[in-house]
Formats: sequence, structure tokens, C-alpha cells
Amino acid sequence: MNLLWLRLSFLMLHVFFSLMTLLSTIEPITLHSENIKNDILAEDRKAILSMAGNWKVVYRFNEIFSLYPAYSLYPSYTVKGYEKVIVLEDKDRHISLQHLLVDSRGIVIKHWREDWDYERATFWSYTADNCWRSVVLEPAEVKGCWVQTVWNVDDAPRYASYGKWTHEEGYSEWTSHKLWRPLPRRETTRRSDYNVMESVMHQIVLQQGWILQEDNEKWVYDHSKEHALARELGVIIYQKENKLDFSPAVRYMQKTGPFWEAVRAVWNNIFVEYQEVKYKGRGEARKLAEKLTEEATKFDTMTKSGEDLKASILSWIKEYCILTPAKNGKALSYNPHFNGEE
Repeated sequence: MNLLWLRLSFLMLHVFFSLMTLLSTIEPITLHSENIKNDILAEDRKAILSMAGNWKVVYRFNEIFSLYPAYSLYPSYTVKGYEKVIVLEDKDRHISLQHLLVDSRGIVIKHWREDWDYERATFWSYTADNCWRSVVLEPAEVKGCWVQTVWNVDDAPRYASYGKWTHEEGYSEWTSHKLWRPLPRRETTRRSDYNVMESVMHQIVLQQGWILQEDNEKWVYDHSKEHALARELGVIIYQKENKLDFSPAVRYMQKTGPFWEAVRAVWNNIFVEYQEVKYKGRGEARKLAEKLTEEATKFDTMTKSGEDLKASILSWIKEYCILTPAKNGKALSYNPHFNGEE
């Protein structure tokens, strides 16, 4: 009996030490995986933040072939300009970049904004005809992904999607899932033959600048017909600019920054409380942008600030937009072909 107990004791000690050896190998693997994730996140953040700066920009858009028999391709579109991109917010999993147009006369125009959120599962999705709905993804769908939300001049939603950054020698690239977005500003006033741009977006960061590549299809979506008109390639090239004076953009943001911060706060509250945002009619987006831009230039923290300012901003938004409350907190799943019906 004593010999049996002795053998069992040796066996239990062997199992114990084997288990401890196994555990000692598992822990470093877990820590190593976490370190890899942190390194990748740091590389992603570095790529996003490197898009801030002073840029000479060339915008080129070409319809490359027709997808509909009766459609004739439109002429190519090229325009040049200058942009200053400012970091509005820089947190571990959230980065906000504000684009500002600047010309040689020192005139500044607030342009689009892009927010980057790591593994965020909710965002605004365009549903056609100047309407956006809040959607939610499963956490597994956005694991390792950044959601990019692009906002209009009035800080209303424009489009959003999610994707992963990849990092190669000499460049980094983010590629979106397919998304819907409204007509681009360059075609809003001259086109009414389609109502949805279906796109895959690429943001490619290089050592001396960055490129926004748009793989676009122009679609007609309504209750009676659904077809694509044409495929378009858009390439926007950002090159470092050292000659133009960008200080007017800095002064503009110093003066109007608190106003636009309040505008963003109001839109953030709308995202929480409402399920759908829709402009009341064609051209209302331009009118709201003009109204807010005018108020920004007149803004004085001594006359109105805090909740009073936010109340005024909300009233201006409601003048041009229809806000639909969320239905019992119901979240919509993401569908880039969502037609506005449940």
C-alpha cells in the first residue's frame, strides 16, 4: 500500500509540474498576441495622423465605361487646390481630422471632416435620396477594423464604412467595405439622373503625401427601377506644400473652433436619440451649411455659448432636416443596399 501511495504521489507531482510548464508557455503567447495587436494599432494610428498637414491637392474623376445601354459618359473632371488638415481629436481609438480649403488670397472654407474609430460598431449609413440611418454591426465584423465616417460641411453625416489598414514597405493602405453615399458636390447641381454613388474607398499613405482612391458606380435606386449607369475612377492626390501660407486656416479655427465643436456635439446627440436624418428637400444641405458657416463667422463666446448655443444649433438643423426618433432602441443591421424600408 505504501508503495502504491508513493507511486501515486510521484504521478501527481509529475502532472502538477507538467501543468505548470504548460501554463508558463501559454501566458507569454497571450502577452505576445496583445503586443502584436498594440503594435498594429500604433501603425494604424500613425498612418491616420500622417494625413494631417499642409497639402497641394489634385482631384481627378473619370467615368471609365458605361453600365447602361442608353448612357453616354460624362467628360472627365479635374480641379486643383490647397487643403490644410488639422487634428481635432486624438484619442487611443478615435481620431478626428478637419479639412480646410485655403487659397492664395488667404480665403478659408471649412471643408469635409473624417472621423476614425477603432472597432466601432455603430455609424450612419446612407439610404438614398438625402437620407441616413443609424446601423449597428456585430463586434466580430469590426474586429481589427477602423470605421471612417465622413461628414459634410455642416457636420451632418455624408458616408461611412469600415475596413482594415495594411502596412507594406513604403506605404500603408485602408480599404473600405462597399458603401453608399450621396451625389458628390461636383455633381449635385448638374446631375439628377442618379441618386446613389456606390463606392469602395482606398486611403493610401506614402512618405511624401497620401492618395484617396474612389472606385465608384453611379446607381439609380427607387421603387420601380434599379440599375447602374457607369463606373468611375476617382483619384485625389495630396502632396506636401511648403510655399502657400496656411496661417489663415489656423486663425479661422481659433476663432470658430468653439462654435463648430458645439455643432459636432449636437450631431453626436442626434446620433444617440434619432434613428434617421433626412434633408427636407434638394438643396437643403447647402442651405444648412451656409447658415452654420454664417453663424460661425459671427460667433462670439461672450454673446452665446454652452446649452443656449446648442439649442440654437439644433433649431437650425431642424429647420432643414427631418429627424426620426429611434423605435424602441431598435438597431438596424448594416446593409449597403438598404432601400429605406424595414
